[in-house]
Amino acid sequence: MKIVIIGAGSVAFTPALVSGFGVDRRYQGSTIGLVDIDEEALGSVARFAQRVSDELHLDWRIEASTERREVLPGAEVVTTAIGVGGLEAWVQDVEIPRRYGIIQPVGDTSGPGGLARALRHVPVLIQVAQDMERLCAEATLYNFTNPLTVLTQAVNARTQVRCVGLCIGPELTWDHLCRALGVERGQTSAVIGGINHCHWVLQLHVEGEDSLPMLRAALAERDEGQPLCAALFRQFGAYPGPGDGHVAEFYPQLIGPLVDDAEAFHGSAIRHVRKTYPELREKMVAIAEGRLPIDASSFAKELAWEHTQLLDLLVSQQDDVGQVFYVNLPNRGYIHNLPDDVAVEIPARVDAGGIHPFALGDLPMAVLPTMLHKVSSLDLIIEAAWEGSREKAVQAFLNDPYCTDVEAGTELVNELIDAQSAYLPRFS
Repeated sequence: MKIVIIGAGSVAFTPALVSGFGVDRRYQGSTIGLVDIDEEALGSVARFAQRVSDELHLDWRIEASTERREVLPGAEVVTTAIGVGGLEAWVQDVEIPRRYGIIQPVGDTSGPGGLARALRHVPVLIQVAQDMERLCAEATLYNFTNPLTVLTQAVNARTQVRCVGLCIGPELTWDHLCRALGVERGQTSAVIGGINHCHWVLQLHVEGEDSLPMLRAALAERDEGQPLCAALFRQFGAYPGPGDGHVAEFYPQLIGPLVDDAEAFHGSAIRHVRKTYPELREKMVAIAEGRLPIDASSFAKELAWEHTQLLDLLVSQQDDVGQVFYVNLPNRGYIHNLPDDVAVEIPARVDAGGIHPFALGDLPMAVLPTMLHKVSSLDLIIEAAWEGSREKAVQAFLNDPYCTDVEAGTELVNELIDAQSAYLPRFS
């Protein structure tokens, strides 16, 4: 098997993914392709992968390049976990809008931060898929890059490549509710659906019994961990996820009344990355350089995060297991009251025949206005990014609930584009 990781310099993703492949003998003799424009990071992860291969006797062929077209030919699985502009651009996504009074805890999906990130990433993901059409047309693209919804939609709409968006968010929400109820995950079953970073727990059963009334009682006072999600659940009857940080960016008008410390809430995801990633990077580099012993099994579990979903999904497909995963795919009637072709987050069974999404029916009417409003702007954002259109980018933001002033919104979008011009060649 040939697996290509685009954005291989990601310290939060690639070392754990490579380690996960390393502890599964089915990948012995595989080709691991690594692509990143950061030569230093690429070199470190290539040495890391080579050491995993050598010490675990995997006989991997490691192909590393800053040019994806050199690595893509013959790939069967392609993953993308890129960050155009890196941490610097992400900080701009959050801090430039802050000067306009905008609070964004994450800034990677909705609001001005999500828009700016989409403008940077949409053209790159489409171009990756176009290269795949020529060089590995049968491969599936598993995308982890945010904003996941609009990128999944863009690739599936504008190329022939099948793009599956993967996010561990529904699993995190499910786990959170199990903790709130004081039960083990294995005792429960759930039905979750919606769009990425704003999905809804539509059903939750404990030992076969409907547990949403029990959850309502458990969260009756206030969910100290996720007060916004709990408040929306009490009003809508479905629990949103994957946590206040993401959900708040779909309901920014509710941040002030429900979040005790808005300033601490703002930029919280970036602070987490700055705190945790340097240590992970140093560990990977130390292993790559031979300064630390390698323990691939331990490292694979240390970041039991997004990558584990891909590892398990591939096993379920290769071994015809039929395990259920939450995936992001174009709507084909899976959620009846969302438009076809918009990317939705839904459960799917994965077996030797591929990925088989479940039809969930309708989302509750109470949550529909926000969902429809969000997905209705996605094509406009895709066009703005692909065409390099400031006008369409502004139009998209003027329809965002974060925008409360036409002139200020227009100025903000243009300031973001100007600040990130190095990463936005189509806007030049």
